[in-house]
Amino acid sequence: MKSSNLKEHRTINLSPPSLLALGFLGLILIGSLLLMLPIAHQGEISWLEAIFTATSAVTITGLSVVNVGEAYTVFGQIVIMFLLQCGGLGFMTFAILAVMSLAPKMGLKQQVMAQESIGQTSLKKVSFTIKAVFLYSLFFEAIGTLILTLAWLKEYQFSDALFYAAFYSVSAFNNGGFSLFPNSLMSFSGQYLITFTISMLYIIGGIGFLVLMDVKKNKRWRKLSTNSKLILSTILGLNLSAFIVLWLLEASNPQTLGLMSLGDQAVNAWFLSLIHI
Repeated sequence: MKSSNLKEHRTINLSPPSLLALGFLGLILIGSLLLMLPIAHQGEISWLEAIFTATSAVTITGLSVVNVGEAYTVFGQIVIMFLLQCGGLGFMTFAILAVMSLAPKMGLKQQVMAQESIGQTSLKKVSFTIKAVFLYSLFFEAIGTLILTLAWLKEYQFSDALFYAAFYSVSAFNNGGFSLFPNSLMSFSGQYLITFTISMLYIIGGIGFLVLMDVKKNKRWRKLSTNSKLILSTILGLNLSAFIVLWLLEASNPQTLGLMSLGDQAVNAWFLSLIHI
């Protein structure tokens, strides 16, 4: 009896924010360890560089102190891609999805935690939201991977084109900002299919899943929730204003858009305005 009470006393009750913080810290540590494995990198990688890369991927900042395409092997790049996915969808999303899959009957504590972390009032809505988030992300990333693979088949063999496409789809949809090419995507500034696909993944991923589900459910503008209308209007306004200002400021700059055709200027100004907002 005393042993049972002692175990209950030692149980640490964590709020969703605390669990989220610890989850991200755990992902960063695991990611750093994996990136330090000999099969994950080429040449010398310091612990600081590995930790910085893992942290940047999990927190989807897009910053890197090394050239990801050259410093890490395919295995290392897959680790980074997984960290980007976890960071973009959120640790709690994966944790709750795993709990729901492994234990159909969740305890009261787990139910409350799931509801608080997703912002829903019932477990049924939590389950629907979590599954929708996961499926939506896979759907749009798969579409992006397919389109980018077809676009890159002109320059790379199928395996390379497929891997680049998958990496950039995950990075773009989760607003990760990581690149495998030394000059980012500058070499593809004139390939509209690539720039348009990646920019659309940025937009769709940035809108948020609750808004996407609201749009799918109601379809018409007047039926959308106030929150969805506000988010869509704000994103549209920011993107259009940034696009116009960027184009006007850089149209005569020979180091950026100045030497491009009118069509290339418009496409690249639009692309740059999206990925920097």
